[in-house]
Amino acid sequence: MTTIYVKIFGIVVPCDVTKLTTCYDVIRLLTSSSRKRDFAMFESTSEKEKLLPMESPVLKVITSWGAEGYMKLLVIRPVDEHTCRLASMSRAQRRLYRQ
Repeated sequence: MTTIYVKIFGIVVPCDVTKLTTCYDVIRLLTSSSRKRDFAMFESTSEKEKLLPMESPVLKVITSWGAEGYMKLLVIRPVDEHTCRLASMSRAQRRLYRQ
C-alpha cells in the first residue's frame, strides 16, 4: 500500500491506495454516501485542473507526473451531472461525444 494525499473541501486527507485503486474508489472512500451530490477527481496545478476519468488507476496517474509531481495535487470536488458523466466515459467515448 502507498499513501497519497487528496484535497477535498479544502482539507488535505491521506489515503492508502494499491496499484488497482481507481479514482472512483478514492472518491467513494472520502465522500459520504448520504450526500446527493456528484463528485469528480481532478489533477490540479496552480494554473489549471484536468478532469480524471473514474476508471484511472490513481498510482498510475501520480507516477506519470514524474519530476513535476511536486507541483501537482489530486483534488476531489462536487461537479454537475454533465461533468460527472464525462468522467465516467472512456477516452474514446469522450472524443466521440465532443464531435
